[in-house]
Amino acid sequence: MHADLPMTCTTTPERVAALWNLLRTPELPELDQRSRAGVVPCRQLEVRLRSLCGELGLGPETTERVLAAGLLYHDHHNEAHDLVQDMTDPEGAVIHAIVHRREPDFWNARYWYRRVGDHAVYRWMTPRVLELAGTEATQGVAKRLVMSGTLDPLALVDACESVVRKPASDPVVLFLRRLQHAEFEGLMDHLVAG
Repeated sequence: MHADLPMTCTTTPERVAALWNLLRTPELPELDQRSRAGVVPCRQLEVRLRSLCGELGLGPETTERVLAAGLLYHDHHNEAHDLVQDMTDPEGAVIHAIVHRREPDFWNARYWYRRVGDHAVYRWMTPRVLELAGTEATQGVAKRLVMSGTLDPLALVDACESVVRKPASDPVVLFLRRLQHAEFEGLMDHLVAG
């Protein structure tokens, strides 16, 4: 049994907490493919995630999506892409879109987000967008992201594309990294609750 998982982990918040105990890293993922310190090596992470998904009673399809998202969160882009490249469901398409957004292959990211359509993750994230925006510059970006009333993942791609050449210390880059983390949180919550 996974050391961080309570013996009676039955509610969704407990299940999600167990997952994030495994996935949490000292730094948030970059907006691109750069690796960062503190990520778990690919094979080790895969073994841990598969074990935890089994303990949580997740089915094989959900496990593959959790694994793909977890690998991507830990900067294992190619391995995540290999898992999602043939998935046609909305959750697989979300992960596939994030993979391409981080490559960066913005055209391809937009293609996959269009295939997702209206997804619960982006409705859940909508209030978080404005909460995460702190400065005047980030509030302007946040307002553009939710202009339609719900977080628009295509606008998120546009925002990420607009900061490609900006330094990591730029407030908008930092805001988008926090937002990307929230995207992973919402996706994992959605997968585990499903």
